Amino acid sequence: MNARINDWLQWVLTSSVPLRKLDAHDNLLAVASGCLIDFAQRRFLLSVQHAIDRNSTDWVLEVGRDTSGGTVIYQPEHFHYVGEMTRGDSKIREIDFCYTEVPRNIAPRYQHISPRGEVFDDRLRHVFNTDLTMKPDSSHVYAFCGQVSTDRTSDLEFVTDVAVYPGLKYAGDEGEYHVFNLPVKHPGHDYFRGCSGAPVVDMNRNIVALVCDGDENSNTIRGISVSRYRVAFQFLAGQLAHPA
Repeated sequence: MNARINDWLQWVLTSSVPLRKLDAHDNLLAVASGCLIDFAQRRFLLSVQHAIDRNSTDWVLEVGRDTSGGTVIYQPEHFHYVGEMTRGDSKIREIDFCYTEVPRNIAPRYQHISPRGEVFDDRLRHVFNTDLTMKPDSSHVYAFCGQVSTDRTSDLEFVTDVAVYPGLKYAGDEGEYHVFNLPVKHPGHDYFRGCSGAPVVDMNRNIVALVCDGDENSNTIRGISVSRYRVAFQFLAGQLAHPA
């Protein structure tokens, strides 16, 4: 493996952020992935609607371990959801995409921690500084990284593995989704459980989509396009006037 590919794969580890759904007693209910972007000098957390259910108030972003070994979390007040309406049709179709604004000083860390609490790797997670215009290209190679294999070690403690899936090739679009061919046989949906919302990235470290689902028969995964919903962030940033 050449140095550029190795550096890229090491960076991919930091491209997603871990999301946790906790109950009132801090018991883990579910896991998902997301990413952070800076757009128009504001910071947003992106994920997907099928993972972060509507009106959720119990999802948190894991920021990292503190000096005493505890876990630092950030809890958004709410997420925003996106819908599309076809001209001439009053029905709004929900899109598998959600986001929330977070403080600019939120800086989660990627930390490889053993079950005994030893830290082997400690780096800031990546924040994409993007104008959300990037679209996939069939000549590029893509990857995504997400948390998988969540195992509970006690009532309030659990561990997850982090998996990187490189070598994806853009195959085309299905509506609002970008479709990517996997370089190996689809391992089954359980192997991707927890990856929903992870960013699909290229070797130039651009984000093009968020992981949504896959198809074992066609050996593909689908990611919701981020460029398609750029307009939502332009409204938030005041770059577009709201309609009268």
